[in-house]
Amino acid sequence: MYHLSEAYVMATYICLLATYLGALIFGTAVVAPVAVGSLSENQAGAFLRRYWVIYHRIAVVGGLLFAGFAALGSTVSAVPARYALFVVCLAGFMTLCFYVAMTLIPSINHARDTGDHQTFDRLHRRNVSLVSAGILTTMVLLAALVYVLPGQFTFWPTAA
Repeated sequence: MYHLSEAYVMATYICLLATYLGALIFGTAVVAPVAVGSLSENQAGAFLRRYWVIYHRIAVVGGLLFAGFAALGSTVSAVPARYALFVVCLAGFMTLCFYVAMTLIPSINHARDTGDHQTFDRLHRRNVSLVSAGILTTMVLLAALVYVLPGQFTFWPTAA
């Protein structure tokens, strides 16, 4: 039995997830360093405060969408249930990392405004770690989906 329609849906999901991952990496690896290097400290600070809020919101909303579609798709997929659960858990963990990182932003800004460099550094490191974990989880999710995609073009045993 062939599952070509499911394979095409999964290929579309993979392409969208790869685009999302590229946007996340571009935002952290290109936009922020260019802003810091090109703008004055005050301008960069004002720009990055607004930018990071938008970045985190997009990361969380995208993560929720990917987790939701993975959960929905797992109910009708021919992919084994354990593997589908793994994919849904990865998408959920990715979203959780971005959400927790987003909740740190007001505290980070407050520490910066009050001149509490120790708290700012600690919270900023935690935020960077969470965003990095979210990006790495997205990479693992993408790899897991790319790994299973060729099987979609052949035969997956379906439940009776």
